[in-house]
Amino acid sequence: MALTVIEPRTDSPLPTGGSRTLIIVGSDGSGKTTTINALVDELVRDGIAARNVANPAGRRWFTRQFTDKGRTIPVRMLDLFESCIRTLNVAVNSFTATRFDGLTVMDRHLHCQLVLRRLRGQPAGLLLPKLAKYMVRESQIIVLDVDPALAQERIVARAEDFETLDYLVSSRREYLTMAAQQGWTVIDASGTVARTVRQIRNTLGC
Repeated sequence: MALTVIEPRTDSPLPTGGSRTLIIVGSDGSGKTTTINALVDELVRDGIAARNVANPAGRRWFTRQFTDKGRTIPVRMLDLFESCIRTLNVAVNSFTATRFDGLTVMDRHLHCQLVLRRLRGQPAGLLLPKLAKYMVRESQIIVLDVDPALAQERIVARAEDFETLDYLVSSRREYLTMAAQQGWTVIDASGTVARTVRQIRNTLGC
């Protein structure tokens, strides 16, 4: 699958004063957490109020708890646990973002859970899509995009988990499709972290 990149928008500069939220999503291995940490550190050094928050679902933890005991967690049970934990994290972080006078950069969101459901062959349901749409209505969303082979190399290098190439190909396709449907910015994150941060800052206008 050829690399597809939507050029960063320059018509939505970062506002000065008040709270604002940037959401970073993308397939596993796209560099979300590393890039967000570098972005926030750089913004703070430049005198821009910024902070990063994570919206994990606990997928690795839940899976590890069962596999360590030689058991397999049912897919629907795993999704239920994940959806509840991620929704709680998103709700809390969204509320605190409105109280922060600066930029809150979120690592993942409810759309990530929707992607997981599709990859598992599960229906999106009724509540989760509505919550996902409602909770990003005042936010800017950026998808970090990398070739699945590179994403897999990064995952193997960090030695925390493993994803098959087929899974990463499908995950990437879902995020790019979602980005095209929702009008999100897609940034090529296959280069250095510094390059990816520059692209994000260009998109934010800061």
